[in-house]
Amino acid sequence: MTRAPRHNPVPVACLAALVILAACQREQEAAQRVWLGHWFALGETLSFVARRDCAVGLYSVVNAEVKSALPVTRDVAQMRREIAGRGAAALDLPGQAADVALVAMANHHRETGMAMRRAGIEARACMDARSESVFRHALDDGETVLAWDGARRALLLMMPGEGLLVVAMGEG
Repeated sequence: MTRAPRHNPVPVACLAALVILAACQREQEAAQRVWLGHWFALGETLSFVARRDCAVGLYSVVNAEVKSALPVTRDVAQMRREIAGRGAAALDLPGQAADVALVAMANHHRETGMAMRRAGIEARACMDARSESVFRHALDDGETVLAWDGARRALLLMMPGEGLLVVAMGEG
């Protein structure tokens, strides 16, 4: 009587665990770099943390320009129109802190403004010391360019003077 060869169940279990673990991440660095690359000239990844409930990426930017694929606006009403039409937009208000712009968006269009704030708050669970420091500084900096990607529920803060971009995503 010939016995069928037995397969070692350990590799199969490991593969299943990897698939489940990958599904638990909110975002992956390579995927995040791809969609950000349409809007910003990215340099190196300085920090990236992703879990099921949040993702935070901190990148250097090669230049301080937002690419034309992401509309840059000068007031929250125009930003809201662009988000409604294109799904994403940036707000550049030199001299005004990004946190003030977030409040202005919440006052203008509560749903959008609160979604932006929620993404930043929920993402704190994925922030390491460096990304949290940059995020806090970016909120207070009057030169920060604030952006929102409604489809990904991602808050983006680019600090042109420091050459940094932080992306904050909550549960979505």
